[in-house]
Amino acid sequence: MTEIREATVDQILASASELFAAHWDEIALNKQVMQLKPDVARYHVLDAQGMLLVLGAYVDEVLVGYSVNFLMNHLHYADLHVCSNDLLFIAQEHRQSRLGLQLIKRTEEAAKGRGAQLMLWHAKPDTALNALMPRLGYGVQDIIYSKEV
Repeated sequence: MTEIREATVDQILASASELFAAHWDEIALNKQVMQLKPDVARYHVLDAQGMLLVLGAYVDEVLVGYSVNFLMNHLHYADLHVCSNDLLFIAQEHRQSRLGLQLIKRTEEAAKGRGAQLMLWHAKPDTALNALMPRLGYGVQDIIYSKEV
C-alpha cells in the first residue's frame, strides 16, 4: 500500500538515513564543502514555530521519499505567505511510479491548507523535476548559481 502523509521531523529522521545518504550522493555538487549534517535542532525550532511542512511517502509503511518545506511570509513581500521546498526525494526504485508527482501535489495541497499563496521548488538542471515543473504550471522565478569561496 502506498501512502503520503504529513510527518514529524523525528519520524523522518528515524527512518531516512539511507534515503538522506542516497539523496546527498545523487545531488550534492560540492561534496567537499556540502557535508551531510542536518541541523536537527533548527528543524525542531522551525517545526515548533509552525514554519515547517514535512511529508513522507510510504510503501507498505516503509519510508521511500520525503518533501520538507519552509512556510513563512516572504521577506520582500510581507503579505505573501510562501512555501519553499527544502528537500524532495523519492528512492530510485520508486521513480517510475507516479509517487513523486503525488508527493508534489500533496505538498501543494498541504501548503495551501496552511495558507501558502506561492509554492517554490528548486530543481537541478537536466533532471526529471526540472522537466516536470513547467508541465505542472510552474515558471522560473530565479536561477541560483554557486561557487566555493
